[in-house]
Amino acid sequence: MISKAHRLHPAAILFYLYKELKSIILPLFFMLIALLNGSVIIMLLTIIGLIMIVITHCLLKYFTFNYQLLDHEILVRSGIFVKKVNHVPYDRIQNITSNQWFFLKPFGLEELEIETAGHSEGPEVSLAAVSVKLKDELNRYRSEVDTEDKPKNVSRETFSGESYSITWRELLKFSLTSPAFLSGLLAVLAVYGKIQNGISKKFYELAANKMQHLGIILTIVGLFLVMLIFYIVSVVVLIAKYYHFNLVKYDNKLQMKYGLFKTKKTSISTGRVQAIVIKQTLLRRLLKIATVKLVIISNSKKEDTEKDIIIMPVIESAQIDKFLNRFFPDISTYKVKIKEPSPKTYYYDLRNTLIFTVILNIIFGMLFYKIFWLVIIFALVSLVFFMASAYLKARRSNLSIIDNKYLYLTNNHLFTKNTYFVPKSSIQIVERRQSIWLEKNFFAHLRISCRSGVGERVIMVKYLSVDWIDEVVGWYKS
Repeated sequence: MISKAHRLHPAAILFYLYKELKSIILPLFFMLIALLNGSVIIMLLTIIGLIMIVITHCLLKYFTFNYQLLDHEILVRSGIFVKKVNHVPYDRIQNITSNQWFFLKPFGLEELEIETAGHSEGPEVSLAAVSVKLKDELNRYRSEVDTEDKPKNVSRETFSGESYSITWRELLKFSLTSPAFLSGLLAVLAVYGKIQNGISKKFYELAANKMQHLGIILTIVGLFLVMLIFYIVSVVVLIAKYYHFNLVKYDNKLQMKYGLFKTKKTSISTGRVQAIVIKQTLLRRLLKIATVKLVIISNSKKEDTEKDIIIMPVIESAQIDKFLNRFFPDISTYKVKIKEPSPKTYYYDLRNTLIFTVILNIIFGMLFYKIFWLVIIFALVSLVFFMASAYLKARRSNLSIIDNKYLYLTNNHLFTKNTYFVPKSSIQIVERRQSIWLEKNFFAHLRISCRSGVGERVIMVKYLSVDWIDEVVGWYKS
């Protein structure tokens, strides 16, 4: 059956406007600051001109976009000056993610992102505002194609009945202990760094005079309040994002549904999972909570891939084994044997970090030698910070062969503990790295590579006994 070509719902224009304004809002804000001392008429004309350009672009984008459902593919036409026709066969579709903002619910609309087995960055097709029935229709076409391709006597797994939801208490712990507000600050500073040359000197002089009148104490209080505002906003954003997070396993897929203002529904085939990662910052470890993520094959951009896919934002540490046994029954967590790192592991990590810290303090001291008290404080703080991180890195360097299917590894990044469960089938390369000095002491590093997004994920465990490393290499070869 071939359907006629469809346009998106007019609400799609609002989506386009939102995305365009989101991309220019910060540059526009700083540009207006730069024009504060200029003509008001020029400023108003600039704002009106930009708004008209954005609106015109969004309208043209809407009227030149349509999609059509064919028997074996979805056809998408787009482009204002350069016309594009995208053919997406149903059997190439790996995932369909739906995003539904709260204002779209009364109208039965949602945004669909269609991801394929190709290596494009992000979803192959994005339908900004379509009926909620379209996702079911696409899944029906996909299942019909799968039925045609598969033998009739192949049995398929049905709903497994496994479901897990996070509690309000867990979500609050997760949001309050997240360092996400620092990312917001860094993003603002990055934008400022790009456009600082466009800001007038008079604005800088005005700001300096204001701070001078306020005094050091009030300036510090002001900076603290800015940090506090960023922190509160990040907490609210995380609560809204992962509100009513629910994970369900069915038909060899993991389906997630979450969100307050924007309800997101996405499913991941277990066949795309390359590794299971459990992350614990130092604070969350003290609170006995963790985050469960997946390294998967996808079309995500590099910066998105590095974040991995969160399948459980927060879970009590005592429930992790039970959670893994329910959703990943192939992982025999009870077979994991935690080994005690050698004293030489601590020696190598602490020695290397001490050398780095000393060099860093020498450079800092040469730059700020006139402020003696600052040099002393920096030396003490950097020593405690880096040496504590090195100690945790040595303590958390571990690996264990669970069985002939899975490998267990742990390492540390600054103060975050990372625990990996890696299937042998997803490992691309296992490499033993060893310098001349390490070879004499029978120590080595282990480097494991698996696919992640459209690229590679490297997992390293350093300064372990060569016997441990060789055991893993032999396990992989067998």
